[in-house]
Parts: sequence; structure tokens; C-alpha cells
Amino acid sequence: MIKIDYYAYTSGLKDVHPVEKVSFALTFLLFTIITKNIWVAGFTFTVMSIGVIFKADIPLKAYLKLLSVPFAFLITSLVAILFSFTPIDQIDLEVLWVKKFGPWQIYVSPYNVNQAYQLTATVLASVSCLYFLVLSTPLHQLVWVLKKAKLPIVFIELIGLTYRFIFVYLENMHEIYIAQSSRLGYQNYQSWIKSVSQLIASLFIKSIRSAKELQIAIDSRGGDEHLFDVELMMDYSQKHFIMIIISFVSLLIIFMMT
Repeated sequence: MIKIDYYAYTSGLKDVHPVEKVSFALTFLLFTIITKNIWVAGFTFTVMSIGVIFKADIPLKAYLKLLSVPFAFLITSLVAILFSFTPIDQIDLEVLWVKKFGPWQIYVSPYNVNQAYQLTATVLASVSCLYFLVLSTPLHQLVWVLKKAKLPIVFIELIGLTYRFIFVYLENMHEIYIAQSSRLGYQNYQSWIKSVSQLIASLFIKSIRSAKELQIAIDSRGGDEHLFDVELMMDYSQKHFIMIIISFVSLLIIFMMT
């Protein structure tokens, strides 16, 4: 999270108007999800990856490491999609691979493979859109866009507070971990289990205490002030909106041709 926040504030696209970045990313994201077309997903992933690496100046190694996180969860889903179970006397099955286990058989069909390809392409393309937005847009710009979209203030403030407390808890966790390590709290499996349980309990107590302190601070000011008042003095770029339109037309052409 700390690295992601650092990249967002040092990105080569940090000075681009957030409305343009959100419009660009959401155009590709929505088109990919709605069409579920492999070629559209491939085009989306390519464009977003180029934007992240060459426009936002994010290191390739860091980008691949970020992609590996959702890909690990994707693998578990692919296993469930690729392999199917059916009784051994089932007929008229078109299969690429089959293995019998007593009265049951496990098999892989062309339909399963196609579904796996489609899911992988859609997920990676969607994640690349979100990474493009997150790695190029600081939090205050996202908050400004959410306010302009007329979303409920409570929803926006919850997002801001959650994002802020992530870093607070990471810092607290690091301090507790160092203190435990200095006392040999992770020297063996038994002490590791005990130290981790104590760390989780300490973080829970600190989170409750921080929430109470924040609520007291808000109540002491009347409780009617907005926590995130953001104003941006950034200009729109006609060139960027033309690129968004061209991107939409390109996605539409790819979908119609495939």
C-alpha cells in the first residue's frame, strides 16, 4: 500500500486532470466487462499496461508484482472452472481430458477451456484498468471526482478514512513486529503463533481506540464538518478527451469485427 501511494504521488500522470483519467479507465473497464470479448480484453490490457509503464513511469518489475496478487486468486478460480465432475455413465460428453474415480469421472471440456480463457482475459484487463487509475491518481484527486459525481458524503469520507487508517495500522503493525522480534518472538513455530495472535489483538485494540479518538475529535467540532474538502486547480486537455473518444471507437470496432 505504501508503494502504491508513493507511485500515485510521483506518477508521470499525476498532473493530468482526474476526470480524464477516470473517464479513460472506466471506458475500457466497462466495455471489457460488458462485452466479455477476449480481443477487447487483450486490447484493454495492452493499452493500460503501456499507460502504466511508459506514461505513468511505473517500473515494470513493480507492475508485474502487483499483477501477481490478483493472478494468485485467479488461479484458484480457474481450477474450479476447468475441471468438472459427472457420473461415469454420462454419455455425449465432448472432453479433452478425462479421469475416472469409481462411479465418478473428472474431465476438462472445450467449453471449460473457453470459459477459463475468457475469465483470465477479463480479469487481467479489468485489473489493469484499476491499476492504471490507482497508480496515476492520488487520493485527493479521487475524492474530488467522487464529490463531483454527487456521491453521498458519508461514503466518500469512509473511503478516505479507510485509506488513511491502512497506513496507520501498517505503521503500528511494523512497530509491534519489531518489538516482538527483538524479544525473539518469532524464533520457532510455537512462539510465532503466539506473537501473531498478540499482534492481531493489539491492532484490534488500537483500531478501536483510534476510532473513538476520531469520533471525539469530530464531535468536539460540532460533528457537521466535512473531513475531506478538496479543491483542484487543474485544466482539462482537449487532446485527452479526443484520445478517450478514439479509444471508445477502437473498442467498438474490435468488438464488431470479432
